[in-house]
Formats: sequence, structure tokens, C-alpha cells
Amino acid sequence: MSEIYDIAIVGGGMVGASLAVSLEGLGLRIALVEAVPNDSASQPSFDERTTALSNGSRRILETLGVWETVSGAATPIRKIHVSDQGRFGFARVDAAEQGLAAMGYVVPNRSLGAALWARLSRSESLRIFCPAHVTRVHSTDRAVELNISAGTDVIEARLVVAADGAQSAVRSAFGVAAEVRDYE
Repeated sequence: MSEIYDIAIVGGGMVGASLAVSLEGLGLRIALVEAVPNDSASQPSFDERTTALSNGSRRILETLGVWETVSGAATPIRKIHVSDQGRFGFARVDAAEQGLAAMGYVVPNRSLGAALWARLSRSESLRIFCPAHVTRVHSTDRAVELNISAGTDVIEARLVVAADGAQSAVRSAFGVAAEVRDYE
């Protein structure tokens, strides 16, 4: 017996968690499958790195009800200087000259993850499978069946979102290639 969802999001990192929060309130049944708990030290999306958010991204997070939780850890970007070393020309942008408090913000990924998952935990239309892995992907005429390692769960979804990172099991199951570059 399987559970039926409108959307299954595989991967609860930055992309998957943000998508799940943004879909709330649309009347959809959503499943979120994540291998690593968001507050774990081994969670690759919400580690010690930071993310630079534009002011537009801040407004989106505010609309989603996440920014208030993140704002205390955010550092405003008030001035931007763009240049190419050894070349002529540059650009300087000042938030105050644009009538803005900030051009954007630098936010610790761990804080952003905590805020997104706190919001997810209050969602009534979302079922979270965590920690869990997709062990099998099978496409039928009406849905995609996902076997989940959290017990013997099988879920069906009309739409599956592959947000499970560079080594995506979902992407691989559908034969979608990925371009890989070694940055040395």
C-alpha cells in the first residue's frame, strides 16, 4: 500500500526546503524526503558556509515567513565594488544612494536551514521522511513511485522534484545527465 502525494521533493537542503515552504497553502499534499537531519553537523546544505542574498531574495523569505527568524544572524551588504584586477573600469553601488537599507544580506547557511525547517515543522500539508533515502524510483502512467528507506514506505507522486544534490538518485533514475567540472 502506498501513500499518494501531489508532489514529492527529494532533498531537504536549501533548494528542497525552500520549495516545500513556498508550496505551503496551495492545497497540495507534499512529501519531503531528506537523508540528513537539518540540525546535524553532517548536513551538507546547512553547514558553516554563508549565502549572499539579494534584497529580492530577502523579500521572498519575508513573504514566506522565514526572514524574521534569519534576520538576527544576517549581515547587511551596504556597498558593492565590482572590478577586474589589472583592467580599467569598475562599478561601485551604495545602498544609501539607492534609498535602501542594504543591497542584500550575507546569511549563515546553518541559520537559514534552521529557519526553513522550523517553518516546515508547522506545515499541515507536508509529510517529512527524515532521515530517509530513496531506494527505488519507478515511473508509471499516472505517477512516480518512490521506495523510501524509512521503513517500508512507498509513496506515489504526480510530480517528483530532484533536489537531492550533485549525486542525485532521482536524476540518475531518470537518466538525466549532469555536467561536472573540476575546479581544482
